[in-house]
Amino acid sequence: MASEELVYEQRQTTLCRGGLDEYVQQTRDRVWPYLNDQGAEVLCFVNGLIGLPAEETIQITRFPDVATWQRCQSQGDLTGGGLVEKEEVRLLRSVASRPKHHIPLEDKRAVYGYHRFFIRADDLAEFGHCSENGIWPRIEAQDARILGLWVTLGATDPLEVVLMTGYHGPAHWEETRITRGMPPNFDPELWDRDIKLRARRRQITIKSWVCLMQSIDVAPGGLAGGPPSPV
Repeated sequence: MASEELVYEQRQTTLCRGGLDEYVQQTRDRVWPYLNDQGAEVLCFVNGLIGLPAEETIQITRFPDVATWQRCQSQGDLTGGGLVEKEEVRLLRSVASRPKHHIPLEDKRAVYGYHRFFIRADDLAEFGHCSENGIWPRIEAQDARILGLWVTLGATDPLEVVLMTGYHGPAHWEETRITRGMPPNFDPELWDRDIKLRARRRQITIKSWVCLMQSIDVAPGGLAGGPPSPV
């Protein structure tokens, strides 16, 4: 489990039409260096690919504590030019072994599944067990990578759980769907455990929603050359 002192910010920004390129540049030039100087770490910065428009971005940042997060809020808006239509910020806490303390470069992926679940608070531990011990080992054996599993910091009922999973692209995401059947020469024990614990996770899930997001800092044309072109 992650340290209880760590907090995570999910910043969801809706940009004005045509503002993505400039917003990404300003974020890279101003926001990320400032956050790094404060001891924070941006874990992912993504924009809509399937299920959300390209002008919808999500940034998840890890802060060492709430005091650091509050100090960063006082800095104000580091991007300008009338690019932002609206922005929503909420705090999350990790409820699993992911995010890793250090996320290696080989874990980065070009596309992320942004998955929201709503469950009863009493089911959180079992939800985490089904995910970590059933579903994650199987999809990671197919070269996906779990970035993190979080819940909103405020106590709510139902409780919202956020899962970010990395894939090489939309086709890779499709390949990892359980409905595609077990791949040739795959470990049948991993597959069967996924099926069993996935069924239980589905039982305790009230509702869920997923979309695919492009990683701006990983996909071709990302950090070095601006946002990738829409697929």
